[in-house]
Amino acid sequence: MKGFLGRGRFRRGFTLIELLVVIAIIAVLIGLLLPAVQKVREAAARMSCSNNLKQMGLALHNYHDTNGILPSAGCADGKPFSGGPWTLNGEGTNWSIYILPYIEQGNVFNKLTFNGDSGWTDDQNQTPAGGQTSSAKNNVTLINSAGLKLYRCPSDPKPPLIRNDSHVVDSSGNETIQVNRNSYVAIAGAVNDIDGSGQFRESRNTDGSSWSQQFGVTSWGGVIAPDYQGIKITSITDGTSNTLVISEQSAQLQGIGPNNTIVNDEFSVTSTGGGLFRGHSNGRNSSGQVNAPSKGMDARGQTYTTIRYRINQKTGWPCSTTPNVGVCGGGSGTWNSEGANVPLVSNHSGGVNALYADGSVHFLRDSMDLVTLARLATRDDGGVITGDN
Repeated sequence: MKGFLGRGRFRRGFTLIELLVVIAIIAVLIGLLLPAVQKVREAAARMSCSNNLKQMGLALHNYHDTNGILPSAGCADGKPFSGGPWTLNGEGTNWSIYILPYIEQGNVFNKLTFNGDSGWTDDQNQTPAGGQTSSAKNNVTLINSAGLKLYRCPSDPKPPLIRNDSHVVDSSGNETIQVNRNSYVAIAGAVNDIDGSGQFRESRNTDGSSWSQQFGVTSWGGVIAPDYQGIKITSITDGTSNTLVISEQSAQLQGIGPNNTIVNDEFSVTSTGGGLFRGHSNGRNSSGQVNAPSKGMDARGQTYTTIRYRINQKTGWPCSTTPNVGVCGGGSGTWNSEGANVPLVSNHSGGVNALYADGSVHFLRDSMDLVTLARLATRDDGGVITGDN
C-alpha cells in the first residue's frame, strides 16, 4: 500500500469553495472588461461619426466652390438647384441630396430627376404634356439600394432604412419601398429670444401665419437654411469657425401621448422620419427661381432643425397637449414627425458631434447654454461666443 501511494496516482481536485472562488474571479474580470470594451467601441463609433461629418464639410465646400453658393436645407425644385422643367406637382428635396456628387455619389445623383416632385409627389403616375415622369418614383426606386453609409452614425439605434414617405406607393397604397434614414440634420438657425433673457434676438422665424405652425418654429438665419437666399461662405460674418452647419439627430427621443402613452416609434419625435428625400415646400416664382423664406411659409422640419432646446434633451416631450412644441410634429392625432425644433441628440456620452462652417468637427457638450448654442447656429448675429465650443 505504501508503494502504491508513493507512485502518486491520486491527485487532489478543486474543492467546491475553490471552484466558486475561481468563478467569482472570472465574473469580476468580465465585469471589468465589458465596460472597457464598450467604451472602446463607442469611442470608435464617435470617431466614425466625426469622420462622416468631416466628409460632409468637405462636400459642402466643394459644392460652394462649384456653384458659388451653399445648398438649401430643403426647397422646391427650381433654380438655382435644378434646371427644370418643373411640370409635376409635389415637393422638392434637401441638402443631403444636393451634395451627393461631392461625396463620391455623382453616378447616383446624375440619375436623379427634379421635375417638381423630387421629394414628394402628388401622384406618382402624373404625366404632363411635356412627358416628364414622377421624380419621386424615379429617385426612391433608384436610391433604394445605394447604401449611403456616410449619412448614418454607427451609434444610431434607429433602423437604417425607413419607408420612403415620398408618396411612392405599391398597388395597395403603401410606401413599401424603403430609403436611407439620415442620422444628421442641417442647422437652419435658432428661435427668437431662445431662453427668455433677451440676449439673443432673431427676426427670421416663422410665426402664426404659417399653415403648419403647429409643427414648431423654423428659422432661416443659419448657414444651411431652407428655400433660397444665395448664402455664401462670405455670408457667414460671424466667422466660419464660430458657426454650426450640421449636427446629429442620432438617438430615439420619447414623447408622451394621450393618457400618458409613450410615443417613441421610429417615425415620431424626429425630423428625419420622412426618409432621405423629403424637403421643404415654399414654391418657386414664375421664372422658376426658388422662393425666399418668409414668416408664413411651411414650418415643418425635414432633415434640418431650428435650435430651440438643449442638446440631448430626449424625454418628456408633450405630444398631445402642446401641438406647437416643435418636437412632436402636429400634435395629438396627427403626424408626429417633421418637428421643426427636434433637439440635437446622440448616444455619445455627454454630447453630440457637430460640423462647423470651416470644416472642423467639435463635440458639443450637453451642458452648453442655449444662448451660446443659438449664436453658434446663426451665421450673422454678431454676438460674442463664450465658453467651450
